[in-house]
Amino acid sequence: MDTKELLHAYQELLAEAELIPDAPPLAESDRTQIDWILAHIALSDRALADAGRAVIAGREARLDNTQAMSKSEIGRILRSTTHAERAELVRRNAMELVDLLALTPDEAADATVRARLVNREGAVVFDQDLKWGDLIRVRAKEHIPGHAATLRSRKGTQTGP
Repeated sequence: MDTKELLHAYQELLAEAELIPDAPPLAESDRTQIDWILAHIALSDRALADAGRAVIAGREARLDNTQAMSKSEIGRILRSTTHAERAELVRRNAMELVDLLALTPDEAADATVRARLVNREGAVVFDQDLKWGDLIRVRAKEHIPGHAATLRSRKGTQTGP
């Protein structure tokens, strides 16, 4: 599968993350949002890679983002990592996904993935079949760029002198 768009989206997101300081002067609400985004992306990339391995193996593929939206799971990551470590976790998981996609035959883009997506409160907002290629396109063109835009807007709000 072609990974150029997805790779570019991650590069932009990580460039934004690298411009954010590890410590203040960010406003607390901005720091909270930035930290949540990085943990969320790292966790959701793990789930996507698991679905991708199932697609490649010809097994039933499922994507469930419950863990990537879980307050306790995201909290665990936030308590055990710094901003720089979270950005590195995103980089590692993203590259694992991109590398996996690079090994995926183009015809696998038509494979069906059962996607169950929840919001931050845990309510199911989507539970349908999607084509693997469509799922990756949305990730590359909407999901990751949307989070990069949020990082860009949040890093500009600083506190202190």
